[in-house]
Amino acid sequence: MAGRSGKIRFDVCVVGGGPAGAVTAHVLARAGARVALFVRDRPHSAFVIGETVPAETRLLLDGLGLDCFSAGLHLPGAGTMVRWGSDQVQSREAILSPFGGGWHLDRALFERQLIAGAVKSGAVMIEHCSRIETEPAPGGWEFRIDSAGPQIRAISSYVVDCTGRMARLAIDAGARRRIHDKLIAVWCVAEESSAQADLDQRIYLESAPDGWFYSARIPNRHRVLAYFTDGDLCDARLRLAANFEEYVANAFHLNAGAKDPHYRVVAGPFHVNAVSARLVRAYGERWIAAGDAAQSFDPLSSQGIITAIIGGNNAAVALVAAHSSDSCALEKFQDDLDARYAAYLAERQTYYRAEQRWVERSFWQRRCNDFPSMTNALATGRSI
Repeated sequence: MAGRSGKIRFDVCVVGGGPAGAVTAHVLARAGARVALFVRDRPHSAFVIGETVPAETRLLLDGLGLDCFSAGLHLPGAGTMVRWGSDQVQSREAILSPFGGGWHLDRALFERQLIAGAVKSGAVMIEHCSRIETEPAPGGWEFRIDSAGPQIRAISSYVVDCTGRMARLAIDAGARRRIHDKLIAVWCVAEESSAQADLDQRIYLESAPDGWFYSARIPNRHRVLAYFTDGDLCDARLRLAANFEEYVANAFHLNAGAKDPHYRVVAGPFHVNAVSARLVRAYGERWIAAGDAAQSFDPLSSQGIITAIIGGNNAAVALVAAHSSDSCALEKFQDDLDARYAAYLAERQTYYRAEQRWVERSFWQRRCNDFPSMTNALATGRSI
């Protein structure tokens, strides 16, 4: 594939090895495109926030020919315990759902499984990318990639931005991003320090005056604990592990595992961006965005990973259609994104309005009163 210039030629380069990037590369490769998948090393590669998926995810991946759950490497969910809107605890048992209770992921393994599926379909994976430089070139894009070996140079006709919430490639190409809140996650990973195994495979969700808590067990005897609040409302002291553990133990009443002395924090606390945001237009001259780069969702919606998978598939399908027969394929892709995001905003407000105990607090006021301005901005393209 290398020409006289020493540059490797591809039809499409996909930047980002998360669920959206891996699925995009997989679908494009199965359609016969020459695809490169650039995978960066994560700063905290052992753990990634975003570790639960609904049961429908398995059906979606099976339809794409990607088998991630049959080997029993991820934990089946047992339901959800919720304390939201009142002090009464509500239980949603997985056995009562026609699809089951979803899955608690080993997120790093899950991404490796998706990448392996893309490679099996014919995509070329370039991993351990420490720096990726891009610039427009005649008829496409040129890439300079620093990885474990010598610098790699590549050219492609199209690029897919799957770089996550920062949407780096799209922004560099002139795309505009609308940010709808200031949500962050402060989270850590705890490990069982006793011989007695934690067998509780339920999700725990509890609202608080300035945000909400989340806990879930994940594979390998670990548990994720997270607190979601707005960045300007977050106490800076929570950056320290001892302070975060104490705060969770005192404020997260629902989950006994948060206070279990047999757990010890092994990673974190980390502060990560969890805002709801979207690109005004998720495609441009020989580029398209998918996953969090195109649209990012409040983790309360539990839509992040499954939407990334759908978005990766839809971006790949739109590129193939636009290149072959449908001149309006990218416009249809954008229309679908707009419809999904408008529905998400309405659903998001419904979730937050269900909690009326702290309506005078800034965190809840922002979410209960902002929907009309958001939907108007979505319709008109205005900044908010």
